[in-house]
Amino acid sequence: MYETLLWHEKMRRSHLIQRLKKPIGGDNSWSFGGGLKNGGISQKGMDLIRDIFSFDYMGSAEFEFGAVPAALDFLAEQSSLKAITSGKIQGVYFICPKSYVEGVTETILALLDDESNMRLKERCGLKDRIKNPSKYNESNVGWLELDNGFFFFLDKDMFKKTKLLFEVP
Repeated sequence: MYETLLWHEKMRRSHLIQRLKKPIGGDNSWSFGGGLKNGGISQKGMDLIRDIFSFDYMGSAEFEFGAVPAALDFLAEQSSLKAITSGKIQGVYFICPKSYVEGVTETILALLDDESNMRLKERCGLKDRIKNPSKYNESNVGWLELDNGFFFFLDKDMFKKTKLLFEVP
């Protein structure tokens, strides 16, 4: 089971970034492989996000045993503290703790430059998705960073619905 995600004064290096797809109208039982059901997300949690986004299968156990719900819980906690915000940089929308804006911006710019320099566990594909939308899976239009806890999106509707869910001003 994954540990609780904690706020840090300075963001840690990003290693796990969960790809998000447009909603599929139900739950994909294969999104999290052989790990915990729904990656450890409760049925109530799945009910809240089902119509906003779905999860891409990442192919690594690190994504299957509670890292996703830990990041979602962290963002919900930041929201309850009114410590969450949103923004946009180079066509990429983001939702994060207020104190992480600079680090999130740097992370997104690094992903847009060359994600291979970041040593991610699995491919994010943000730059590829923007540069070659027909070549790469068009349904990957959002991401949830799991080491620090923030969202980023290309899909404006997904972004708006996530903002509503997390009560982001």
